[in-house]
Amino acid sequence: MREKLLKIISSYFSESDNNKKNWQYVLDNCPIVPSCFYLQSMVKYYVSYYSKNNAIDISFVLYDHKNPVGVVPLIARTNENHEWILTSNGSEILEPIFSKALARKTKKRLTKELKFLIYDLAKKLNIKKCQFANMSQLTLSSWYLMWAEIAKKNFSTHHICVDLSLSLEDIRLEFRKSFKPLINKGLREWKVQIYEKVSNEIFESFRMLHKSVAGRTTRSIESWQIQKEQINAGEAFLVTVVNEEDTLVGGGLFTYSRDNAFYCVGAYKRELSDKPLGHIVQMKAIETLKKNKVKWYEIGAKHLKTDGKIPTKKQLLIAHFTEGFATNIIVRQHLIVDLNYN
Repeated sequence: MREKLLKIISSYFSESDNNKKNWQYVLDNCPIVPSCFYLQSMVKYYVSYYSKNNAIDISFVLYDHKNPVGVVPLIARTNENHEWILTSNGSEILEPIFSKALARKTKKRLTKELKFLIYDLAKKLNIKKCQFANMSQLTLSSWYLMWAEIAKKNFSTHHICVDLSLSLEDIRLEFRKSFKPLINKGLREWKVQIYEKVSNEIFESFRMLHKSVAGRTTRSIESWQIQKEQINAGEAFLVTVVNEEDTLVGGGLFTYSRDNAFYCVGAYKRELSDKPLGHIVQMKAIETLKKNKVKWYEIGAKHLKTDGKIPTKKQLLIAHFTEGFATNIIVRQHLIVDLNYN
């Protein structure tokens, strides 16, 4: 199937490929990287994460006169009903991003061609509808507005963020009042370590802690290996907490692009749930992201009882906790489009 889909892509963009160097060149030269989902390693991660759903990486670099000018993170996978879907991050298609030097006329042409490509890929996979997301915090992209004109449904989600352009002092002023003494207490009582390069031994201990807390293996070993590679490639870091016996009791893994960071996975011993382990991990993560000059940190979703999918009690509790670190709650727009390609 992959070869058939790549053939369709090539019929629209004959020069397109998945060249790692050129992909990164576009990310380095675009006005903003609105999400970690645009990292090539994140596409690789989601293909592994959804490996049981026949996930296929069909992402590509766009060229104009042999110059790399855009990237399109795109995956085809099956859902729980064994139906194909097109997605960038497992659930929806993100807007392409382009080099800031690209002429507006060329960008408009490429965007239009991408629209027709989505239709043809969907037709090949017998996909009747697609979900799209607008990742920019400030404006609706021309890509999003193009699909909005024919969308069947639109909805919003809310996300808990930290504005890293603020000073650490100002960020701490936004913390929930009860968090400040807990963070100070935690830093006195526990040993916290930041790993921007990680050994197999350290990373495996974190993975095994996650397995122990979850009570099972939640995803493939390959997906964990990709995250370890992200750390050693400077696209992620690990924050760990150990006790006096040097036993790992908690930790968090954070992925980041040039402009945005995301809290990917955390694991904390259940018997220490009343201790401020997560508090100090978040504090150290914010400090590390500030050091690396990242602009925004997305901690997670703010679930509401009015959401289309009713959140679980656990999701509401996690959202309440993470909101205690927020400087901003942002709104993200989404579309569901019926594809009439007959």
